Amino acid sequence: MVSWFSGLSGFEQVFYVIAFISTLFFILKTVLMTLGIGNGGIDIDGDGIVDIPDSLDINGDGVLDSADENAASALHFFSLHGILAFFCVGSWVTLGTLNAFGIHILALLCGFVAGSIMLVVCAYLTRALMSLEASGNVNTKRAIGKEGEVYLMIPPHEKGKGKVNIELNGKLCEYDAVSLDPMPIKYGTQVRVVDVLDDDVMVVQRLAEELE
Repeated sequence: MVSWFSGLSGFEQVFYVIAFISTLFFILKTVLMTLGIGNGGIDIDGDGIVDIPDSLDINGDGVLDSADENAASALHFFSLHGILAFFCVGSWVTLGTLNAFGIHILALLCGFVAGSIMLVVCAYLTRALMSLEASGNVNTKRAIGKEGEVYLMIPPHEKGKGKVNIELNGKLCEYDAVSLDPMPIKYGTQVRVVDVLDDDVMVVQRLAEELE
C-alpha cells in the first residue's frame, strides 16, 4: 500500500487522500442521517440545531422577499452532507478521468461537474428527508406548550409564514409557523408554541414576551 501510494504523482496523491477521507465521512454522515441523527444542516455552535437558516432577510426589512429566498436556497446547498458528497464524487471522478485520458484539466473539469451535480442532489434529498420527518405520523397538537427555535424568520402577523424547529417524539422537526406579533421574529429566537392550526402550522410567541 505504501509503495503503491509513493509511486503516484503528487496530483494523484492529493486527490486520493481527498477521496478516501471524504468518502469515509460521507458514509458516516449518511448512516447518521438514516438513523435520524442530524438533519443535514451545519451546527456551528454545537447546540444540536442547524445554524444555517433555510432563508435570510438580506435587506433587513423584516420580510422575506424573492431575493432573500434565492440567496437562502443557495446557502442550503452548502450543508455538511452536500459538501462531503461534492468532494467524494468529484475526487473519484477526477481520478477516474485522469486514469482514462491522462489529461489533468479534463479530469478537474469532469470532477467539478460531477461533484456539483451531487451537491445539488444531496440538497434536495436533505430537504425531502426533513419534510418527511416533520410531516410523519406525529400528533402536532402535542407541540402546544413546547419550546423551539426559529429556523426561518417569521413575518409579522398576517404577512406570511416562517419556520421553527421543535422536538417531537425525540426528533427535531421543522414546521411552518406564524405569530400574532406585529414585529417579525428573527432566526434563532426562542419561542413557545401556543396553538396549532389545522394544516400543522404552529402559532408561536417569543419566550421573552412570556417573561415580561
